[in-house]
Amino acid sequence: MASSTYRILGHDTPKVDGVAKVTGQAVFGADVKLPGMLVGKVLRSPYAHAIIRYIDVTEATALPGVKAVVASDDFVELIEGRPTAMGTASANNVYLSSEVMARGKTLFVGHAVAAVAATSEAIANDALALINVRYEPLPHVLDAREAMQPNAPMVHPLLFAKTPDGRPKTPGNLAEHLVYERGDVNEGFGEAHSIIERHFKTGSVHHGYIEPDSEAAWVDADGTVTVWANTQSIYSQRQNIGLLLGILQSKIKVIPTEVGGGFGGKESVRTSALCVALSRKSGLPVGISLTRDEVLRATGPGNAIDATIKIGAKQDGTITAIQANVVFDAGAFPGAPLRSALRRVFSLYRTPNMRIDAYDVVTNKPHVAAYRAPGATPTAFALESVIDELGESVGLGPLDFRLKNASRPGDLMPDSVELPSVSLVDLIEKAKAHPCWTTPLSEGRANTRTGRGMALGLWTMPGGTESCHLSLNGDGSVNLTLGSVDISATRTSMAMVAAESLGLEMEDVHVVVGDTSTVAYSDGSSGDKVTYVMSKAVTQACSDLLGKLKMRAAEDFGVKFRDVLYDRKRFWADGVPELEVSLGALALRSVRGEGALTGSASVSESFSSVAIAPNAALHVADVEVDSETGKVDILRYTTFQDAGMAVNPIQVEGQMQGGATQGIGWALSEGYEYDEAGSMENATLLDYRLPTAVDVPLIATEILEIPSADHPLGIRAVGQVPIVPPAAALANAIHDAVGVRMSELPMNPQRVFGEIQANQ
Repeated sequence: MASSTYRILGHDTPKVDGVAKVTGQAVFGADVKLPGMLVGKVLRSPYAHAIIRYIDVTEATALPGVKAVVASDDFVELIEGRPTAMGTASANNVYLSSEVMARGKTLFVGHAVAAVAATSEAIANDALALINVRYEPLPHVLDAREAMQPNAPMVHPLLFAKTPDGRPKTPGNLAEHLVYERGDVNEGFGEAHSIIERHFKTGSVHHGYIEPDSEAAWVDADGTVTVWANTQSIYSQRQNIGLLLGILQSKIKVIPTEVGGGFGGKESVRTSALCVALSRKSGLPVGISLTRDEVLRATGPGNAIDATIKIGAKQDGTITAIQANVVFDAGAFPGAPLRSALRRVFSLYRTPNMRIDAYDVVTNKPHVAAYRAPGATPTAFALESVIDELGESVGLGPLDFRLKNASRPGDLMPDSVELPSVSLVDLIEKAKAHPCWTTPLSEGRANTRTGRGMALGLWTMPGGTESCHLSLNGDGSVNLTLGSVDISATRTSMAMVAAESLGLEMEDVHVVVGDTSTVAYSDGSSGDKVTYVMSKAVTQACSDLLGKLKMRAAEDFGVKFRDVLYDRKRFWADGVPELEVSLGALALRSVRGEGALTGSASVSESFSSVAIAPNAALHVADVEVDSETGKVDILRYTTFQDAGMAVNPIQVEGQMQGGATQGIGWALSEGYEYDEAGSMENATLLDYRLPTAVDVPLIATEILEIPSADHPLGIRAVGQVPIVPPAAALANAIHDAVGVRMSELPMNPQRVFGEIQANQ
């Protein structure tokens, strides 16, 4: 590995917070216990779509032990274009307000209608039963394509779509029509020897994080707000709480707790805003912990799609045109990840002719949340299934067809942004020579067939700001405070970066995640940017601190700053080795009258004109399919990924394996099931089928390290892309085994068996 040339970077390193996690010392949201803290509970709509005629909380408020009841009137009524404590309200601000607490009507089963705070959970639940809400049920719509029809029930009466042709004259359920286009697809299909067109449909899936949402807040008598949030973004929490409740940011402090899994599902404000409203009304701290049922019914899942993909190729296998029509189900509020998914997934292959039409459509279901490479898993399932079939139609194997057409450095993404240093070709060539591809498949057991499939994935980072603060202790150790929440062991990787940069040992670096009052603004931990961007900030902060130390050493030596050298806790004058001083000596003096020494940095990356450090993956799956039941067993699973430089290889492997496991669940077993009334039927982990150790084999990992020229350490992001290929790889393996092309997720036994029967 390229990273093996470093002293600390590139070597397997245990998590710095590992002991605290396994011994129960780490503080998660449900661990926050404050003096006199009340229990908060949320009343949720039983209807998918209904007007709220009135809410009477008189009886609930009068119940002994109930200290506060809140509803929409306790939040700021945001109107687009009107000023707020956080500037002019946007349409997204208005939607956020209605999502946190229903205003006027409910938009999905589980939509928050009111909340109570009481001295016990039992009293809080009794109070919910005493809240009298009069609903007027309305027709609802659950399917995104049906929602686009002119006669469909209107989720938002004044939603006008963003379209390439401008604002439409009438409102509807379409929030946006996005078009990516280059060349002429009709001309491209005219040049094609073979054309494959297929339709695909996928369902909503949940992130499956183990820790249910659990947050707390305390509003002091002077109006100061302290929030304990299991969030991926402390600063957006602060901003949104201020917006929703009309509180200045300077009065709000957000303290991050440990996050027991997020994957994009804990970016937005939800329970913390309710806690603040209840605490402000009661004068006491309030905590809300959601049940698993509430998590599944009322927090954002990953989005469903309905897609038609058409691709043409010449006889020699050259792709001539790609056309796609993809409908994204956003749930009750606009904001499905159209751009997030399409610009990356459709960057996998070169073609002079492309036309992608994507639609962001609202329905009467929970608003979707970002889920690890948002939107890319179902989109890649559709694209990579057609790619596999098209290659077969022109006589090329899966790897050879992809090798001929995969994007190279300098190719353009669908939005005309350049794709530099992409390593798809390197991954394909690595896989072609690997035993996972060259070893013959084993024979299936009775009534089973074995098959092998593969798929590609791609991700690029969205950019953002990351900040850190570094202080020198009197013993020569350092304290590193990060502005980004740790959801993927970034404390460990950033401690490694600091130790490498400062010539220290890991035990010399004490790293913590700061709150909004201790460290400068940082964007949320999402989109794969933390390690890439924060490592630049940590490197700069270390350089800042070392510069100040060298300045003091130069004064001691009577030499110029540029003549001071440093390595492994020792400063000396260039050419005069006897002029030296230890880091420990300078550190001790810094706390004895010569002034404390610190370093800090804030780095912002904007990737609007070029895709920085794209990260690619290739997955190979061997399966055994039972033709009598449709059950799919995974025999072997291998992941290939370019990490650029693997800061902590064992951590990179964990990301690859974790993402693959989530993708396997999306592919084979997970999915929301709704009844006709719009109520989720499988809102428990007994019925919502997350994969377990029984379902997932040991996942082999192959890390490539092709350094990114855009990062001083060559780092690429690693966390998002592993979830992209699994569904397509497994679909292609199923086809190889039993000859059927799956077009719907999850590919559970019922669906696989149905396809086998239909194709006999």
